[in-house]
Amino acid sequence: MATSWNGLSFVLAEESYMTLIAVLAVTVLWLLWSVSSYFRCRNRLPLPPGNFGFPFLGQTVEFISALRTDGMRQWVQKQVDKHGPLFRYRFIGYPVVMMDHPEGNKFVFQNEGRSNHMFMPSHMATLLGPQSLAVQTGERHKLVRRYLNKFFDRGAMIRYINGVNRNAIRHFTNHWQGKEQLVALDVIDLYTSPSICNLVLSLEEGPLLDKFLEEFHAWAGGFFSLPITLPGFQYYKALKARGVILKMLEELMQQRRQKIAENRLPEALETDILNSLLTVPDDDGNLLQDSFIKDNLLLLLITGFDTSSTTLALTIFNIAKHPHVYEQILQEHRLILEEKLRAGKDPNMWTMEDISAMKYTWGVIQETLRLHPLLIGSYRKTVTDLEYKGYHIPKGWLLKWNVLYSHYNPKYFKDPLKFDPSRWETRPPPFTYLAFGGGSHSCIGYEFAKMSMLIFIHHLVQNYSWSLVNPHYDGPFIRDPFPRPPDRFLISVKKLTTS
Repeated sequence: MATSWNGLSFVLAEESYMTLIAVLAVTVLWLLWSVSSYFRCRNRLPLPPGNFGFPFLGQTVEFISALRTDGMRQWVQKQVDKHGPLFRYRFIGYPVVMMDHPEGNKFVFQNEGRSNHMFMPSHMATLLGPQSLAVQTGERHKLVRRYLNKFFDRGAMIRYINGVNRNAIRHFTNHWQGKEQLVALDVIDLYTSPSICNLVLSLEEGPLLDKFLEEFHAWAGGFFSLPITLPGFQYYKALKARGVILKMLEELMQQRRQKIAENRLPEALETDILNSLLTVPDDDGNLLQDSFIKDNLLLLLITGFDTSSTTLALTIFNIAKHPHVYEQILQEHRLILEEKLRAGKDPNMWTMEDISAMKYTWGVIQETLRLHPLLIGSYRKTVTDLEYKGYHIPKGWLLKWNVLYSHYNPKYFKDPLKFDPSRWETRPPPFTYLAFGGGSHSCIGYEFAKMSMLIFIHHLVQNYSWSLVNPHYDGPFIRDPFPRPPDRFLISVKKLTTS
């Protein structure tokens, strides 16, 4: 019995000894870590100035409120006055650094794919879909963009240009002729929507297109709303609209596949983007998955729905406020037609050289987007700790490049609140004008949007004059998600008499 007790005592003593050693080891390691952390913190650069506000939400509510009332420039300026041109805030739980201009924009774009990659808040990514080009990063993004780029290169524009021109002629005949007043934003939707729908789906005006329009507006409204998935909230409506649109696309895909299988596809449908997505394999020789096709059809369609129509409506708004701009545009387009006639060319057949000749008109559109940018910036996520301008930006934080500093900065744009298309006779400094985004995620449909908008303006100024019904309204605009006045650009129109 004594032997057993002594053995037990020895075992307990040994366990106590080992426990003591373990405690001492943990204590020493903790002290070493604490000392190391202390010196790391002493040596680490400070975080960018600013504050994160309330837990999780941070400045989300005031940010979205400023965005929807077109008050982002004022909100950013308030933060700049308080913290300087580089500051931090919190948006839907994410720590964000608002980058300065233009150096911050340059830093983001030039380091994309190395120290940062494309990021979209999860509620926005959900609306776009997991296969959308807009949410891809790295090599996957390069592969998808390379596949889709062939639909928007110069060769593609040459194929599309006269179809867009015919659509413009039909649009003005059907929707402007005989009208005295028009809601510009709504009527221009009837031009941009058939243009992109015809390009992507060979879809003409009619009940199906009207349904697309209705659901697309509901879907687009969810991007800058609080991500609350309860009935009655905008984001919930947007999710429901996405589901309806995907179902419509699925039905169109099934109908198209059936026509292809039965060898009864009309020639007109052979050249649209849907046909290519269904029949042209990827780089590995595989046909594309339906989920990929639907997500990217959705993306391609939205690039031509609200963005181009809002830009054109804003351009009409600015031209109406500056009659001399109308006269200069009209003169430019008359000269283009005169030169075509002198060269013995058909004035109704357009070339990319004609589009390139519309320099002043394009300057008017650029100036419109400088003053009223549709996209004020987007996010990149850091994949490593960064140092920038004496500040430490931790891994996992978001960087927000933006246009609000530079577009209104007199250093880059003299008298920045003045509408002055002549400033576009010279190019602005790099990374100061980013109306179509920047880096590898710049707008993939840029060339198509430019072409279709210039053709619209050509037919407009050749055939109509117009004025604003509410000429003294200067804001604030509403953003849902793009800027517009409450009257949605209500105009009085007058048909020009031919001489």
